[in-house]
Amino acid sequence: MIDAQAIFEDLKSQASTRQAKSLSVLNAVLKVQHAAGDRNFSIAEIARLSAQKGGPSAQTIRNKTGLVFRQLIEAWAAQAGASMKAPINPLAKGNRVPKDYELLERLSDPAMRAIFGQIIAERNRFRNELNTLKANSELIVDRRPVQRVELPVESGAVQLVQAPSLNDMEVEALKAAIADKFFEYREWTVSAAGQVKDENMREIYKHGYVNAIKKVLKEI
Repeated sequence: MIDAQAIFEDLKSQASTRQAKSLSVLNAVLKVQHAAGDRNFSIAEIARLSAQKGGPSAQTIRNKTGLVFRQLIEAWAAQAGASMKAPINPLAKGNRVPKDYELLERLSDPAMRAIFGQIIAERNRFRNELNTLKANSELIVDRRPVQRVELPVESGAVQLVQAPSLNDMEVEALKAAIADKFFEYREWTVSAAGQVKDENMREIYKHGYVNAIKKVLKEI
């Protein structure tokens, strides 16, 4: 499933302040177009709607520096199962776009470009998170008392494993956070990997969220 919102966030993070503002307006237009079930994602139509909201015009989208806008339109079109009627112009030298997205232009299939665009966006997000973790190397030691659970091991010895110390209110809060009724009410979905997405398939909680809570509840 193409996640156009993730691609938008990645493109915006690498854009200039002015271009990021235009991307935000264009993304809002595309989101409404997708929600309405409209399959017309041609540059002419999207640019017309965008211009009405103060976003990039058709000329801006089609020119050399408009590749990021075309990538975003293409991503939303692919998510809607549609395609852009107007072809994307080849990338010219001197165009200020990320190198990864420059390579995408070599793929002729729009759906494949959108898929790999999402992969690039996720890769960049994980890399940014890793860099943030590296930059914040300060360790905080939690000295609160914890319960200790004795587990038998094959050698006959006893292995001591720390278990979280939670009261009844905290346990109930964790259960409610991953309850099926709660997800149904919110119209959220949960993947096998424990990732939670909203009704528009945007990530709410990362991979492992639900599974991690289930493991904690199982231990206590």
